[in-house]
Amino acid sequence: MIIGITGSIGSGKSEVAAVFKKEGAVILDADLIAKACLEKGEKGYQAVISVFGEEIKDNNDCIDKQKLASLVFSDREKLKTLNALVHPIVHSTIKKRMAEIKNSNPETVVVIDAPLLIEAGFHKMVDKIILVTCDEERAFRRAAKRIGVTVEEIKKRFSTQLSFSEKKKISDIVILNNGTVHQLRAKAREAYLNITGREEKQRK
Repeated sequence: MIIGITGSIGSGKSEVAAVFKKEGAVILDADLIAKACLEKGEKGYQAVISVFGEEIKDNNDCIDKQKLASLVFSDREKLKTLNALVHPIVHSTIKKRMAEIKNSNPETVVVIDAPLLIEAGFHKMVDKIILVTCDEERAFRRAAKRIGVTVEEIKKRFSTQLSFSEKKKISDIVILNNGTVHQLRAKAREAYLNITGREEKQRK
């Protein structure tokens, strides 16, 4: 089974993925894969430099992720261009890893953890979709603190994503994260057991 977990920055999506991992799932983090493809020597590095220029490099000739983010989240056309460069690489990498996992153990539950699961088309690769959400202001504060940018900058990033109502339409389970971490973990475990059918097996 392949499960997709999505949600905005600060929603608690990664915590849900961590619970799934503890339950035995293999997590494929789309954000980490995207960042890796922009490292020197990787497929996306030169392509992004060629389009956005040498000025997005830091002193070590690496792509400065904060500079790149500030650039693209201020211009939707530039964001589309970046996504067109990076998303195909992430797609390819995820497909390759899923094939490797399936060959190794066909019964393994694979989770694609991606904030842009639907926007990037990753949802077409999964059997079930879990949407993690919380109060927007709470998410803004969490995300700003984690990334080290202003709440206004986070709001710009949110505005480039599909709304909650649009994501909810094609999600199988919605996990609301307005409580404690303990409560979120309990909801995540319940969702995992439900969506994989393990809850029914435990009853038997």
